[in-house]
Amino acid sequence: MTSPPGPGFGSRRAIALIASLAVLSAAVLVGFLLRERARSTGASTTARCTPEQEGPLRQNTQFTANDGAGTAVRYSISLPDDYYSTCTEYPVLYALHGKDQDNAGFLDEALSMRKAMAAGVLEPAIVVTPDSYSTGRWENRETGPAEDNFIKYLIPHVEQHYRVKAGASNRLLTGFSMGGHGAMRFGLKYPDMFAAVWSVDGAMTDSASYLPFVEGRSTADFHIISVGGQLNGARVQALVDALKAQGIDIPYVYQDREHEFVAFVEEDEKAGWVAMKYLQDNLGRAM
Repeated sequence: MTSPPGPGFGSRRAIALIASLAVLSAAVLVGFLLRERARSTGASTTARCTPEQEGPLRQNTQFTANDGAGTAVRYSISLPDDYYSTCTEYPVLYALHGKDQDNAGFLDEALSMRKAMAAGVLEPAIVVTPDSYSTGRWENRETGPAEDNFIKYLIPHVEQHYRVKAGASNRLLTGFSMGGHGAMRFGLKYPDMFAAVWSVDGAMTDSASYLPFVEGRSTADFHIISVGGQLNGARVQALVDALKAQGIDIPYVYQDREHEFVAFVEEDEKAGWVAMKYLQDNLGRAM
């Protein structure tokens, strides 16, 4: 026969419950503070590595932006081959597609830069290609909020859900054709968001539209290099000249190549990986 609880049993149980709640509250508070500290320092807070972890190295996917409108943010991602076998954190290389392209189709072209990674010229990185509603304008337009999707939602999403070296000093940006315009535009408008930018044969708009981004700034504020080819070389040169007239010197080289992103990667390899070394030299810099 079970004996009834002794004197003070209810009090002891209440004290134990209060103590348990206090421990739980402390744990929640510590977790919150650690997450806040991680956000403020740019540290990764999720996507921890476990020995049993596995998954696809390449995805065409999307998520819903927290913008009150339920906007679908589409992107493609390529993870390094050892992503699931090591606990390494990686920088992120964002690559912007051109007109009439999308994230899925342009990823194949962007992956040509993995040759520089394999050669030890560029640090292995997660490669992400956002989507710009086929326009390649990389602006908020009637076709969709391409700029907000990328700047406000995709970058934080990647740094929260993948094992990355978070923060601006670990982000690289490139873009081709209209995406070259986008890379130049973002590099000028948000110079503190990317360690370095490579704009490739950009389909630049009127040069005056870029000049407000550089008002009150100097060349040292920007880490952008550009290349032009047979299709858009003159447009890139016009913008570079207009920026120089404002005291902003953006390194530019003309390469007599067809309008294909892979062709410019090949040309960079022939030149000794000049652009890739520029990206690497700026990766991880103090910002």
